[in-house]
Amino acid sequence: MPEEATTSGKWTLEEGKLQVTPVDTEYSQHNGFRWDGVKFISVPPQPKPQSQAAGTAKLSPDDLDDDEDRENGFLSASARKAFKDAGWHYKDLRGFGQDPQSTLAINLGKASFNLTITNIPLVATETPRFDPLAFGTKSMQISKSDPPEKEQMLWSQNGWQEISKSEFDKRAERSGQAMRLPVNLWVWLAIFALATFWRFGAWGHLLLNLLGLKGRVLTNMATSYSFPPATPAQFPALDTAALDRYTREFESMGFVRLLDFSLVSNAPQPIPIFGRLFAHTRHHCFGEIGQIFPRGNAPLPLACSMQSVLQDGWTLTFSDRKPIAAGSMIRRRKALSVSMPGTASSALLQAFLQMREQVCQDLGISPMKDDTLEAYIAKVQRTATEIHESVKERNFATAVSHVYFRKLSLLKTREEYAWLGDYPKEAERRKQGLPVEARAL
Repeated sequence: MPEEATTSGKWTLEEGKLQVTPVDTEYSQHNGFRWDGVKFISVPPQPKPQSQAAGTAKLSPDDLDDDEDRENGFLSASARKAFKDAGWHYKDLRGFGQDPQSTLAINLGKASFNLTITNIPLVATETPRFDPLAFGTKSMQISKSDPPEKEQMLWSQNGWQEISKSEFDKRAERSGQAMRLPVNLWVWLAIFALATFWRFGAWGHLLLNLLGLKGRVLTNMATSYSFPPATPAQFPALDTAALDRYTREFESMGFVRLLDFSLVSNAPQPIPIFGRLFAHTRHHCFGEIGQIFPRGNAPLPLACSMQSVLQDGWTLTFSDRKPIAAGSMIRRRKALSVSMPGTASSALLQAFLQMREQVCQDLGISPMKDDTLEAYIAKVQRTATEIHESVKERNFATAVSHVYFRKLSLLKTREEYAWLGDYPKEAERRKQGLPVEARAL
C-alpha cells in the first residue's frame, strides 16, 4: 500500500480498477489508492466534498444476495450490484457475531480458497470484561482448497505486547496521533491562574465574578424546549448542500425522516438552531442533522449525530462535530458521548452500533425501542433537566478551570473525543459481582 494511505473514502471502479478516493478536509489530508494492475498507487484526495447520489458458519459469497444485509451502512445495494456486474465480490466481514468461527469460500479464476475468521467466544457464565481485546476477531487464516493446502495466518490478535519506547514512538508517529506527555497538574493550575488574573484584573474581582457567574449561567440555561416545524428557507445561512448530502447518506443507511424543526429553548436569549430528525426502526436509534447559528458570530458547520436511549437512564451519542470547550460543564455520569470529526456518516453509524452493543453487554442493559417523535422530544426534555441539575451541583471554580484546560487541549484536532462517564466503573463493578453503588444522580 502507498505510504500514508487511508481506507476511508469513496470506493469506486475506475476503468475496471479498484480505487479509493478520500475527501480532503481540514481534519485529514491522507491520500487514497488505486490498483493499476501491478500494484497499488497513490490517489490524491478530492479538494472538497462533492454531492453524491444516494458453530462454524458458512458465509454467502456476496452480501448482495442477502436481503438482511442490503442496508448495512457501507455500500448501497445499487453500488454493490455495480461491483458485482464488473466481476467483483462484496462481503462485509464482522468480528462481533455469535459464531466462534466463520468460513468464506473464495474463487479466483481456477483457484479456490477458504478464508477462516475466528472470533473470541463470549463466555455466558461470566460478565463480559471491559477490555477491547476480550471480544471481536481473534484471527484470520486463508488456505487453498483445491488442492488442499495448509492454512496461512493473515492476522492474529495476540493481546497486549510489550514494546520499546523507540518502537512506540515510531508507531505513534506513523499513526498520525499527537503524543502528549504527562503535564504536572500544578503547571495547568498556574496557567489558569494567570489567564483568569489577566481577564479579571484582581483576585478580589475574580472571586466576585466567580460567585455571580454560576447564577448567571443557570439563569440563562434552557430547562425545556419546543419543536416548531421549520423549513430550510427560514434559515438563509443554512448549508443546504451539506444538508442534502447528509440526507441522502442517512436515507441510504435506512433512516426515515421524522421532522424538520427549529429547536427553541425557554432561555432568555435562545440560539437559532435548525434540525432534521430521522429514526432507524431496525437499529432503534435516532439520527439528527443540525446547524447552530450563534448570535453575532458565524454559523457553526452543519453536522450529524446518532443517538440511542438505553435502559436504566443511560444514553449514547456519536457525532462528527468537534466538541466545544464549554461542553465539559454539561457532562453527566450516564450520558456517554463520542465525537469523531470528519468521519463519514456510514463509518460513524458502524462505530456507534459496535460501541452500543459493547456497552449493553458490559452493563446488562438493552436499547429502548421507541423510535417515535414523541420519544425523541421526551429524551431532549429529560436531557435539559439533567444538564441544569448537573451544573447546579458542580463546583463552579473547578468547572471553569476544566473549560480553560479543554480549550488548550482542543487547539489540535484529534480523530476521536470520548466521554464515558461512569461506564468503565460500572462495567468493572459488574465484572467483579459487586452491588451497584447508591448515589444521587
